[in-house]
Amino acid sequence: MRKPMKGLLVVVFFSAVLAWSGPGASPQQPSARPDQSKYGKYIISKDILKVVPEGYTGISLFAHEGELKTDVSMGYHCVTKPILFNMTHSHNNAEILCFIGGNPADIQDFGAEIEASLGPELEKHVITKTSCISIPANLPHCPLNIRKVTKPIVFLEISLAPSYKAVEGSKR
Repeated sequence: MRKPMKGLLVVVFFSAVLAWSGPGASPQQPSARPDQSKYGKYIISKDILKVVPEGYTGISLFAHEGELKTDVSMGYHCVTKPILFNMTHSHNNAEILCFIGGNPADIQDFGAEIEASLGPELEKHVITKTSCISIPANLPHCPLNIRKVTKPIVFLEISLAPSYKAVEGSKR
């Protein structure tokens, strides 16, 4: 399996675990202290939960600086009100932007309208249902305008690189 695909599978699995461990989930009970276990180093919870000041609701899972110790960076955010990401930019790696209905029993229950601009000509696309945008390396993207939110949605951003960085000289 190619390296980027492995990273994507790790992120998808991790996202599924987050979705399934909702309010009724029991807390994790470690079987051994991480320094005494063989695989405890692979369970990452420190320094990835953050309040992000960009208008998201609640606490985000935010791993943009190598915290996941693999070739993936990601952000998992709850969105309950409009947000505008205005700056067009690109990355040296592929990026996937996922917009998911916030109802864990039905992720297709989508209550938002999102306008995404892609390419140097800023071709506009409107998203009104659970979708992912797969952005190849070096493709300019944004503005991204989450312009209407009637029900909570999840915004999951996945970059196939250990750290989230815009290309030098791109606007971000």
